[in-house]
Amino acid sequence: MNEVAARNDESSRNPDSPPAYGQGCPIAIALDVLGRRWTMLIIRDLAHAPLRFLDLAAINPGLSPSLLTSRLRALEGAGIVARRRLPPPERSVVYELTPGGREAVMPILGALARFGGLIFESSPQPTSAAPILAQMRRNGRWLLAKRQGVVGSFVFEVDGQRIGLTIDEHRFEPSAELPERPTASIRTTSATMTRLSNGLVGLAEAEATGRLSIAGDREAALALIDALSMVPVAP
Repeated sequence: MNEVAARNDESSRNPDSPPAYGQGCPIAIALDVLGRRWTMLIIRDLAHAPLRFLDLAAINPGLSPSLLTSRLRALEGAGIVARRRLPPPERSVVYELTPGGREAVMPILGALARFGGLIFESSPQPTSAAPILAQMRRNGRWLLAKRQGVVGSFVFEVDGQRIGLTIDEHRFEPSAELPERPTASIRTTSATMTRLSNGLVGLAEAEATGRLSIAGDREAALALIDALSMVPVAP
């Protein structure tokens, strides 16, 4: 067994091992870094904002600390991610995409998001509010890190499941309990939100076809949708 075959055999038995395509092809070389499990999801998270190690671990509860460390080291080695220490009083170390890394991987991330949006409706849909709540809690870390200044209480209805959401400068709290006087209410579907947040459908079209409706403070609702999206949504 040659060296490449031996490494591939080890990779098939241990999914955490680096792939070894050994083809001298730019695509194969890129996949040696980007094709490893969890890597693109870490890049997805850092595309929104610089995050701490603990933030990345909390957003991806199925990712072990040792594997997260390994993936971050590989991304640092490839020049895609860098570490930076925040000034006082925070003093935390955050990970962020480098300018070159952002330029290189964002088109790939966008293409994956568009493809996922196209096949989303054929994938299993949530049947309870629990998966929606979990996803919104993960998204909340992005929103707070982006410091969008979205403030208020919201009712977010997705696929018929209604979620309460309270946001201020330091808090993003999704809850099964609904606010009595929401700042705004947003009704949509998982498929529409996925397409909207990835630029596959425009805001005007989503509203015109009834796949998205907003009541209450429209400006606050659009700011929230925009903050949760990969691409600018609000006009």
